[in-house]
Amino acid sequence: MKQNLREHIDFVRENSPFYKELYRDVPLKDYSISDLPILNQDDYWSKNGFENNSVLTSDLSDGVVFKSGGTTGVPKSSFFTQEEWETFTTDFSFGMDQLRLQKGDRCANLFYSGDLYASFLFINKSVEKLKNKVVQFPVTGQTSIEETKRIINSYKINVLFGVPTSLVSLAASFESSDNCINQIYYGGEPLFDDQREKLQRAFPEAHISSIGYASVDGGQLGYVDKSCTAGEHIVFDKTYMEIVDPDTNEVILEENKVGRLIYTNLSRRLMPIVRYPVGDMASWTEVGKRFSLLGRADEGARIGAVTVTREDIVNTAASIGEKQAISGVQLIIKRESGKDYLHVYLGVQSKENLNILNYVHLFKESFFMQRPMYKKEKDIGNIADLKVSIVLVDELLKNPRTGKLRLVIDERFI
Repeated sequence: MKQNLREHIDFVRENSPFYKELYRDVPLKDYSISDLPILNQDDYWSKNGFENNSVLTSDLSDGVVFKSGGTTGVPKSSFFTQEEWETFTTDFSFGMDQLRLQKGDRCANLFYSGDLYASFLFINKSVEKLKNKVVQFPVTGQTSIEETKRIINSYKINVLFGVPTSLVSLAASFESSDNCINQIYYGGEPLFDDQREKLQRAFPEAHISSIGYASVDGGQLGYVDKSCTAGEHIVFDKTYMEIVDPDTNEVILEENKVGRLIYTNLSRRLMPIVRYPVGDMASWTEVGKRFSLLGRADEGARIGAVTVTREDIVNTAASIGEKQAISGVQLIIKRESGKDYLHVYLGVQSKENLNILNYVHLFKESFFMQRPMYKKEKDIGNIADLKVSIVLVDELLKNPRTGKLRLVIDERFI
């Protein structure tokens, strides 16, 4: 294990009560990173609230606080010192300098802002630090398509930054001959072939690429250079990335074998991120250095700009008084007619005495109150409607090897 990684872990276990307890059975000296338990996200976030926090290594005295995962019933706070925030954006800016941006490019930032959401501010600050200096236009993803189009045309903007679903919605309003767009950089969700085709039709001169890979809960996850294929990213120097078997948690040290991404951020000391499940599946294209993203893991279902967790579904069921009736939950991400959507399967022991149509209606109504961002994205056409099915619990899909229930299944890559 590299010295900087060992020093970081030693600091974390000494100063964070949460990690000190988590590593109580790990030797103080003779250990490897694989001896450390992979974080359980529920445990981690339950101890990482704004009050009575046992994850932080010291008091929060400067910096910035964001909310992770969009609008949820129970917000997850992500804490950065000012120095960590500067490092995060400086590193990501280095990654963006590997893209095709040129001095003087006119760039529209179409990521989302407000409500403690990080992406717009994060991209804005990262772009400010580029060596290839460009001009920014802070449009935001909340601006209407009509106004966004007007801004793009009025200022002859040639570069777009944004979430794929928003970019595709914008593309539908353009003709291939009425714009100057020659670069499109996306983030926050994967870009599918049908989406790429729509972008290419509207913006035929555009080079289309990932803007980079990051999360507000974890940090800088990967960057793209001109040698990367679609979906491929390079590991940042100040991070340690692992891919592990989804069933056994054994570390994968071979190329093209799919597993869960596990992430350690060496630059975050206030709110340590050590062996954290990112929530994505991936495979190595060059072990330890390059990986390809291959859909979501069990930590949460990402639909467009919205992340839905098991906790969201359980809270929704509880809000309509049927929590006890639900014996299992399965979230399947699907894609139809060019739009992602979430299909929730609720497992019950028996369907007797259960008015399924009424229950599904109440569930969706309550879900949209719990997760208004899903309804908002649906209403503007970025994602498709939520689907809900009541099934016998034995009908929920399980891992054929282990028999374990699969919480999240991403069928978009099948």
